[in-house]
Amino acid sequence: MNIKRREFVVGAAVGGAMLTFRAYAQDAWPAKSIRIVVPFPPGGSTDILGRRTADYLQKSFNVPVIVENLPGATGTIGTAAVARASPDGYTLLMGSIGTVVTNHFVYDNLPFKLSAFDPIINIAETPNVVIVRAGLPVHSVQELIDYMKAHPGKLNYGSPGLASSSHVSTELFKLRAGVQGQHVPYKGSTPMLADLMGESIDFTIDNISSSLELIKSNKLRAIAVTSRARSPLLPMLPTMIEAGMPGYVMAPWFCVAAPTGTPPTVIEKLNSTLNAMLKDAGVRGLLESYGATPVGGSTEQIRALIASEARTIESLARQVNFKPT
Repeated sequence: MNIKRREFVVGAAVGGAMLTFRAYAQDAWPAKSIRIVVPFPPGGSTDILGRRTADYLQKSFNVPVIVENLPGATGTIGTAAVARASPDGYTLLMGSIGTVVTNHFVYDNLPFKLSAFDPIINIAETPNVVIVRAGLPVHSVQELIDYMKAHPGKLNYGSPGLASSSHVSTELFKLRAGVQGQHVPYKGSTPMLADLMGESIDFTIDNISSSLELIKSNKLRAIAVTSRARSPLLPMLPTMIEAGMPGYVMAPWFCVAAPTGTPPTVIEKLNSTLNAMLKDAGVRGLLESYGATPVGGSTEQIRALIASEARTIESLARQVNFKPT
């Protein structure tokens, strides 16, 4: 056998061995600990969902699953860390509409793109709720619209921060309803809701988990939810669609994602395992107690949702300045 022929045979053998090794590695996944990055501090909705997901994966795969909180820059630091990670299935992101989609239309020069992730599954969504101060003479979405049209630009609405789901939801409402109102951004929901109770601002569209107890105690008046279906936590409230705004759905969601290029067999295994998690009665009860609705579904569904939300927020961002000044 001549040298060139020998080199070809050896190269082919090495290449075949590498393919076999990669296939084995994918089939054997997971063979070591998995890291789930939560791009926010401990205690929030993203962290709670991340830790519940980690617990379930650890029991299912019998390997350590570690939650790592990497907060900063509205979720950008932790999200970027996952985008840079090796696409081997051992680093995952507990993402959200804010970190995966909205930030692209708020901050310039993000260190990752929308295409930086392979989305795995939509874990849950948490509807926002339309809330007005007690002294505002409105009891429905239509009455709020009529009042705002009768008093153009006079009403102030609060949000927990610039480009939060609350801010995005209210600007979409204003655009669809053809009304005007002044944005008052806060540093979180707590001070914003305090001012709403004190009637320093007029209304908000904020996450149900933040305001539920205040609504139940009649300290604030809720008039609709922004999810596709009614919330079991406030079943008497209509959806925005039922209230006369066709197609209005703004329910912040949370997903698990991996760096782009993660083996499809790993993605499919995670999707199947997490769908099983979301059918577990104990898990569903825990999520629902936090105001979250378990979702699940295929990788194609979460990919389509991300694309749809990106189109909606990009269009809105052309008309509303979400960028810090």
